[in-house]
Amino acid sequence: MTHGNRQGERAWCLYDFGNSAFALVCMTAVLPPYVASLVNARWGAPAGTVAWGWTASLGLAAGAVLGPPLGALADGRGWRKRMLAVFAALGVAATAALAAALPQHWPAALVLYVVAASGFAGANLFYDALLPGLAPPPRWDAVSARGYAYGYVGGALALLGVMAMATAFGEAGVRGGFVLTAAWWAVFTVPLLRQVPEPPWGGEGQPLARLRATFRAARQHRMLWRFLLAYWLYNDAIGTVIKMAAAYGAELGIPMRHLVGALLLTQAVGVPATVGFGRLGRHLGPQRGILVALGGYVLVCVWGLALSKAWQFWALAGLVGLVQGGAQALSRSLYARLVPRGREGEFFSFFDVSGRMAGVLGPALFAVAAGSWGSGRVGVAVVLLLFLAGGAALTTVRLDGRG
Repeated sequence: MTHGNRQGERAWCLYDFGNSAFALVCMTAVLPPYVASLVNARWGAPAGTVAWGWTASLGLAAGAVLGPPLGALADGRGWRKRMLAVFAALGVAATAALAAALPQHWPAALVLYVVAASGFAGANLFYDALLPGLAPPPRWDAVSARGYAYGYVGGALALLGVMAMATAFGEAGVRGGFVLTAAWWAVFTVPLLRQVPEPPWGGEGQPLARLRATFRAARQHRMLWRFLLAYWLYNDAIGTVIKMAAAYGAELGIPMRHLVGALLLTQAVGVPATVGFGRLGRHLGPQRGILVALGGYVLVCVWGLALSKAWQFWALAGLVGLVQGGAQALSRSLYARLVPRGREGEFFSFFDVSGRMAGVLGPALFAVAAGSWGSGRVGVAVVLLLFLAGGAALTTVRLDGRG
C-alpha cells in the first residue's frame, strides 16, 4: 500500500463515523438505561445497573478470546478487510434484531447485544490493524485522532436521529432507532471495503504457529507488553465510564433527556478536543498526552463520587468529552510505534484483547461493587483506582525500548 493514501485515510475514518453509532446508541446512551429501567421495574434498583454491567462484560469477552488467533490468521492470509467485513455484518444483523426483541423480550435483547458487541469488538481489531499501513509514522497520531473525531460526529448524528424518532413515535421510534443504527454502521463500512487496500501478507505459515512465535518473541518487546498492561488498566476504567455512565445516572434518578443530552455534549466537545490531542501528541509525545487525559479522568471520578444532580452529570460529560477521544487515539498511535512491521494484525490483536478484556472486567467490577454495597458510587471508586494504577504503569514505558 502506498503510504500517505489520503483517500484511504478518509475511508478508514468513515468506518469510525459509522460504527460509533452502535457505540453511542447501544453501548452508552439509549440501550443501557432502557434495559436498566425494564430490569429495575421488575426487581428494583440497582438490579438494572448490575444486569447491564454483566451483559456489557459478556458482550466483549468473545472478541477478546478470539482476537489473537484471528489476527494471526488475517496476517498470514491477507484477510484483514475480509475478517472486518464478517464481524461488522454480524454486529449489524444483531443490532437490527434488537428492534424485534424489545421491550417484551428484554432477556433476548441482552443476548442480541452480546452478539452485536462481539461483532463490534472483532471488527475493531482488524480496523485498528489497518492503521500502520495507512499512513507514514509521523501521521499516525493525526490520522488516529481524526478517526476518533469522525466517530464523535457520526455517533452524535446517529443519536440525534434516534432521539428524533423516539420523540415522534415513542417507544416504536426507539425500536426503529436500532434499525437506523444498524443501517448507519453498514453504510459507512462500504468506503473502507472499497477504498482501503488490503495490506501485504505478513508471511507464510500456520496462524497458530505464528501466534506461538509471537508469544515466544515477547521478551524482545518488553516495552510493548508493559504498555499493554498499562493500557489494560486505564482503558478498563475508560470503558467502564463509557458503558456504565448512563445506567449509573438512571440509578440516581437523572431523567433520560438529561442523560442523552449530556452524552451528546460529550460528542460535541470530543470532536475538537480529540483533534487537539492529536496535535498535543506531536508536541509532547503520545505518552505524556495520555497522562494528561488520565488526569482529567481522575477528576471525573472524584466528582462522580458525589454526583446527585442533573447539571453535575452535564458538567462531567463535558469533561469526559475533553479527554476521552484523546486518550484512546494516542494509545492507538503509541502502540503502533511499538509493533513490528508486517505483524500488525496479530500484535494489534493483543492491543485489542487488552482493550476488550478491560471492557470485560471493568463493568463486571462495577456490577459486583454496586450489587455488594447497594450503590453505584462504590463502583466509581473502583474505577478511580484503575485510572491511578494505569497511569502509574504507563510512566514505566520507554518508547526507545521497542525491540
